[in-house]
Amino acid sequence: MAKSSTTFTKGQSGNAKGRPPGKTSRTQFREMVKTALPAIVKSLVTAAKKGDVQSAKLILDRCVPALKPTADAMTIKTAGTLVEQGHEIVAAMTKGTVAPDAAQVAMNTLVAQSRLIEQSEVIQRIEALEQLICIAGKP
Repeated sequence: MAKSSTTFTKGQSGNAKGRPPGKTSRTQFREMVKTALPAIVKSLVTAAKKGDVQSAKLILDRCVPALKPTADAMTIKTAGTLVEQGHEIVAAMTKGTVAPDAAQVAMNTLVAQSRLIEQSEVIQRIEALEQLICIAGKP
């Protein structure tokens, strides 16, 4: 099947005389704003100081990172099975000694730990089966 005349050739621009570098609307906008930026920021700060909530929000959104909730450290009994440790976490949460978000983080950690244990056990079983096969004389 012959190539159509409208098909682009690989590695060759379909519009070699296209938009020149630096002439995109984004680049032009940045050039316009670059010289006016200090005055814009100053007017935003002035407006925010006078009580303009939108100006204050814009400044804070751009300059101060949003606060993220953090979980306090918690102490629970770590002896016992993962299920028993899970019960400890739930009990601490229901007593109010551990915040629900901290309990959720702890439970997620236990789930991740159980997955690691499962994977480790599967690897051990596979290795044991491989040894049995080698002992039986099959490669």
